[in-house]
Amino acid sequence: MRFDLPDAYWKKDVALFFSRRFALVLKMLYPMAIIVPVAASGMPAKYAAAVIGIVAIMAGTFGAGESLTSDLNDGILARVALTPLSPRKLVFQILAVNAVLDFVQLSPALLIVYVLNPAPLAWVLAATFSVLATLVAANSIGVFIANFTSSPADVLLYATAMSFPLIYISGFFRNQDPDGVLALLRDFVPFAYMNDALKTVFGL
Repeated sequence: MRFDLPDAYWKKDVALFFSRRFALVLKMLYPMAIIVPVAASGMPAKYAAAVIGIVAIMAGTFGAGESLTSDLNDGILARVALTPLSPRKLVFQILAVNAVLDFVQLSPALLIVYVLNPAPLAWVLAATFSVLATLVAANSIGVFIANFTSSPADVLLYATAMSFPLIYISGFFRNQDPDGVLALLRDFVPFAYMNDALKTVFGL
């Protein structure tokens, strides 16, 4: 698959995503390899939703952060800084494009989940939107971490460390109806809404 050279900064990540055919196949298959067996297994809804949620979070945390640190190490950001492109627009482009690409990567697996676990259209749409919101939040964590390290591996490590407390607060593997401070914090974490919507899709 061949692409013309990108004429805008955000097109770089799109071109890299689609231009390497073997890598693209692997990117599309690995979420399916994890999510589809879970969706077909009949395991309790709260655990199935938790597995899919964690796959989505892990897919998102590395996207934008890895792109930023790689461009910094390659000198691309230094050259982009000489153009009229504002830093805000640059960060927005990286965040939005990587969230959409991550969503494309997860979409086939999500479609199979919906086929194997029929649910009302409203909940399917809610689950889909909440997954996209989770990917935006996870990519935002990666962008934040990229401010403090130039190593893509460190971005993945630190972003994962930041995600674990949010996963706990969201109630993936504990009481989903907390009280007090935890209940208040849960309302501010997008992961929680994804977890609730996916559990409903799985019939809980």
